[in-house]
Amino acid sequence: MVETRSSKQNLTLRKEVSKRSSTETSTQPTKRRKTNKAIVNNKVTLKSELIVIKDLNPTLSSIHEQLAAQASKKRAATLVKYFRTNEYGRGDIFLGLKVPYVRSISKSLGFLPFTLLKSLINSKYHEERLLSIINVVDKFKISQDLNEQKELFGFYINEMKEGIDNWDLVDISAAHVVGPYLINKPELKKTWLYEKLITSERLWDRRIAMVSTQHFINQGEYEDTIKLSEILLDDKEDLIHKATGWMLREMGKKSKKTLVSFLDKHATKMPRVMLRYSLEKFSDQEKKKYMQKGKKSKL
Repeated sequence: MVETRSSKQNLTLRKEVSKRSSTETSTQPTKRRKTNKAIVNNKVTLKSELIVIKDLNPTLSSIHEQLAAQASKKRAATLVKYFRTNEYGRGDIFLGLKVPYVRSISKSLGFLPFTLLKSLINSKYHEERLLSIINVVDKFKISQDLNEQKELFGFYINEMKEGIDNWDLVDISAAHVVGPYLINKPELKKTWLYEKLITSERLWDRRIAMVSTQHFINQGEYEDTIKLSEILLDDKEDLIHKATGWMLREMGKKSKKTLVSFLDKHATKMPRVMLRYSLEKFSDQEKKKYMQKGKKSKL
């Protein structure tokens, strides 16, 4: 794991000046300008600037230097509160980077070896774990090789899972690795979703199981979303209630009839947050109807 920051600047700023025929090259300032940006391939485009990430050696220290170069104490302080480091995110440390920048670093590095990915997922820094996950997700998305997909899934579920310890890390990966790998494998689905993840005492494992069903939903398959939601009706964690309500809402977008059937059966037992999340796309009248059912269950 990388624990030290370096002040060395590896990024090169190319600033184009329209009224000059030549292009001046300078090093990037320490403080970032507040400008709109967009990610284009492995480049971060700022309004009048182009940051090109190049010639990176895939080492822990060089990756850390790239991330630390754009660290923001102010943003880190905001993220500490946002990700509740005094509660479910206890012990997490933030450099203070935006996700698009971490994505651009990952793209510039190409697909990293498992040894390096494992070191990154074990990092104390949230953004380094995030980069590791993004790298694996991007590789899984383009892989057409069944053996490679199996290897990536195995690495994710066995080697990375402990480092996936906040809701954002679950939500950017579960539906892009776990869901796609398990969808046509009933025995493995039974083992991982129903026997290991959803029964785990670790809330992030249960959230992985639930969020992974978003891929099933997108393929028009709702059975696992319904079954897992029923299992989680008595879960004590607010973050599980939110994830379950979110998946039910996504299911409702595809099949409102299926969601209505679930609500008619379970609304009186659903945690309030789960119920509220599931109803977000309903009319005010429909929301009121089901929320009143939920209220009756609390009397």
